Amino acid sequence: MEPSIIEGSWVISFRLGFRRRAPDRFDVVRLEDPGEAGHWILKRIVGLPGEEVVLRAGELFVDGRAVVDAYAHYVQASSDKFEWWPRNDEYVVLGDNRLFSTDSRKFGPVKRSAIHGRVKIS
Repeated sequence: MEPSIIEGSWVISFRLGFRRRAPDRFDVVRLEDPGEAGHWILKRIVGLPGEEVVLRAGELFVDGRAVVDAYAHYVQASSDKFEWWPRNDEYVVLGDNRLFSTDSRKFGPVKRSAIHGRVKIS
């Protein structure tokens, strides 16, 4: 998540953070890395269940509408295009430092059960 979360920063993850409400767009969440069991990663939710989410040339679109993504820090090739259609229990997650992030562009949408908490940055 660097530069939003600088290496060495302290973060607090609330396991019960979504008990009263579902995860929402732009929440930072803690989840187990789908590519490496036992390794935890922090990502930002950009797509919710049932939406069409497109990342094209660095711009985020949800259900055909451009979404201001003030958290993204990167330069992306104009030819890059990613599309997701998360199901009822899935979320699209991206790292803020998109150029160097391993996220839904690599492993696809993540299931709700893989999200282990909402992160508070201190």
